[in-house]
Amino acid sequence: MQRTNTDGHGQIIESEEVRESPMQKVNMKELFFALLRNALWHSDEPLPKKLTAQRMAKLLWGVEQQTVGGLVIEALVRNKIEVPEDLYYEAIGMIYQIQQSSQQVTDSLKAFAGLMDEGGVHYVVVKGQAAASYYPNPILREAGDIDYYCDEANMARSLRLLREKWNVEPMKAEADYQYEYHGVDFEGHFMLSRRYSKRWDSYWEQLLREDPGTEVTVDGTRVKTLSPTLHTLYIFLHLYHHLLELGIGIRQFCDWAVMLHACRTDIDQEALRRHLKALGMERAYRACGWVLVECLGLPQEEFTYKLKEGDRRYVERILRVVFYRGNMGKYNKRSGFSGWKHNVEATGIKVSHFLKFMPLAPSFSCRWIASELTRKFFLKLRQHS
Repeated sequence: MQRTNTDGHGQIIESEEVRESPMQKVNMKELFFALLRNALWHSDEPLPKKLTAQRMAKLLWGVEQQTVGGLVIEALVRNKIEVPEDLYYEAIGMIYQIQQSSQQVTDSLKAFAGLMDEGGVHYVVVKGQAAASYYPNPILREAGDIDYYCDEANMARSLRLLREKWNVEPMKAEADYQYEYHGVDFEGHFMLSRRYSKRWDSYWEQLLREDPGTEVTVDGTRVKTLSPTLHTLYIFLHLYHHLLELGIGIRQFCDWAVMLHACRTDIDQEALRRHLKALGMERAYRACGWVLVECLGLPQEEFTYKLKEGDRRYVERILRVVFYRGNMGKYNKRSGFSGWKHNVEATGIKVSHFLKFMPLAPSFSCRWIASELTRKFFLKLRQHS
């Protein structure tokens, strides 16, 4: 990424009269995905030589909303794409903050893994830094919190260790224990799946019990995680749950794509298809898979299914949610994040998403919306009792 002098207001002085090339006239979504594909796979598709202030400003806003700033900015720098000077420094500042935050989360994860191994606690880290380990440059993936799972006996031992060694008091929530350590949020799950139905719960818990697990290297430290087959399934189910809920960002699709690519020889695709069929999630998986292949550039042969044209029409519906709602549905909300107005708006969003995507997984979608509305009702009852 190279600098272009500006007048201080993001307007390019020296190139105002320069005619844009056809590549520079592609819309922002196409530019965003071209840079993202280049970041993920170092693809050789053509990229623009220069970005105007308007395009660069929109791009920076978009990558922040989708939490893929580290990936896209690295692609801009590596390809020496010329951008206005003020926005160049803004981008460099953004990638520096992403790397600092990622390293902070990584250091806390390494400390956690060491503590649990020392105490003989069996755990598996899911998503997050475990998924980041499959990226070409893990530190460029924007980090969030640290999620891990323990069964009942190991969770009890882990809680004792955390109180004794870290002096933290985890707070029990609906499906996990939540706490903070050195500025990093942890969620210790005793359930990895919402209670959708007895059959669903029984199937998922059996998968967890039988999973052999594996280890990934996170900044030189071995960290326990799910096997590639079950981790791929979990990343998709988590993604789809949030797509139906308030929305999901493109970073979660990147995690899924990178895992399918990096673990293509380790994933048992036949077993994965069997699990998806048992859970009633085959068509939802294929429809979301179109985003991986068509937008993110995952090779078709590395995807779990041969994609069907009939599922392709859902790509635009999915992307509308992705770009409008952003990471975890945090954007374009009118009522904030708490209070009765928030609850009313959130319920409306969930019902809208349910209606949009219900045909992809009818049984799951109906159980999900019933579970969400019932859970909210009883939570309110408990709060007022």
